[in-house]
Amino acid sequence: MKVIKYLILFFLPAVTANAQNIMTSSPYSMFGLGEIVTGLYGSNSAMGGVSTGMRDAWLINTENPAGLTGLDTLRLFAETSAFLKSESYRSKSGSSHAFTGNVSAFSLAGRILPRWYMAAGLTPYSSVGYYFQSTQPLEGSPDSYYTSIFEGYGGLSKVYLTNAFMLTKNLSVGVNVSYIFGNTKLTESQSDISVENRMYTHNFYADFGLQYHRQLNRDASFTVGAVYGYKQRLKLENSIAITYSSNETEQSKKNTTQYLPQYFGVGGSLAYKKWTYALDYSLHQYSCLSSGDSRVKFKDSHELKMGISYFPDGYTSGSYWKRITYKAGVDLSTPYMQINGQTGYSYRVSAGMGLPVMNGRINAAFYYDRTQLKNNVFGREAFGVTVSYTLSELFYKLKL
Repeated sequence: MKVIKYLILFFLPAVTANAQNIMTSSPYSMFGLGEIVTGLYGSNSAMGGVSTGMRDAWLINTENPAGLTGLDTLRLFAETSAFLKSESYRSKSGSSHAFTGNVSAFSLAGRILPRWYMAAGLTPYSSVGYYFQSTQPLEGSPDSYYTSIFEGYGGLSKVYLTNAFMLTKNLSVGVNVSYIFGNTKLTESQSDISVENRMYTHNFYADFGLQYHRQLNRDASFTVGAVYGYKQRLKLENSIAITYSSNETEQSKKNTTQYLPQYFGVGGSLAYKKWTYALDYSLHQYSCLSSGDSRVKFKDSHELKMGISYFPDGYTSGSYWKRITYKAGVDLSTPYMQINGQTGYSYRVSAGMGLPVMNGRINAAFYYDRTQLKNNVFGREAFGVTVSYTLSELFYKLKL
């Protein structure tokens, strides 16, 4: 237990301090709730992020909270994740490039009673991070121009408590109860005026999961699952300050409304001998969000994830290389943002390994992520790496 205590003392303050730090450099993160954070944490990121039908003795699965009942019954788990990525953005008006990296998530999980499992943690929900300049002709003076500077940072974070219950030998249910909170600062500056908008919001939220798991024989088992999250209203408290070149400042307050979108998903996995295959489908109804700009609209997003893993030998007495898990995955989706009426496609390919280290595991994933809207209205490419460290310690001497 001492090792996990030290892990909590070291990593939890780091994650908390970084909860509002920049995890993106997209200029379009200024709209809505920011850029939705996906694929930057968790031990299954190398498998395309599949989760709905996944369960494992070492997997802290809070995407489908019912999967938590697959954890080792005798151990307490702690997990922290970090990422590093290089992003490039292109549009008809120009291009940009940036590196970002951060500690992204922290979680604790374990069994409380024979059929009751719990987890708690902190993860990002969305991120705002951009800086760019725009030069436009001055109205009425065709040979004169003015430059506007746009800058923003912040985002939303999620503190959650997960409860999962094994109703029968095969059927499990779970619920995540979350507190969503965060703030952003958006600034637009010209030579003689600066407009700063500070936004803060917070609310409670819950999402639900279901899993059915069955052992077919000694070498094969399957799991099917479903997840659901309802639409939740968010009240945004905006504090607006306008500063002129004379240092005069006008301040005002305005409340606006956004929403956490409703979503549902289904998925399944098949484990056969040394192989695991998984498939997820989900629908997120982002069309309930508003951008505040007629050129940018949100639309519902369909997502399909496919993952595969290979585990040569599960015995601790085997060679080290046979105890490594090899993983790969693909994530295909329709972008949730429509710009100037143009839609497009988005995909991510990933591969990685799960490495045993003493009484823990390191899961490392490398990925390539691309989003492209039609007519070159917007394009994004990202190369990155995610690393998750899962530590376990014996918590129960005997099974209850």
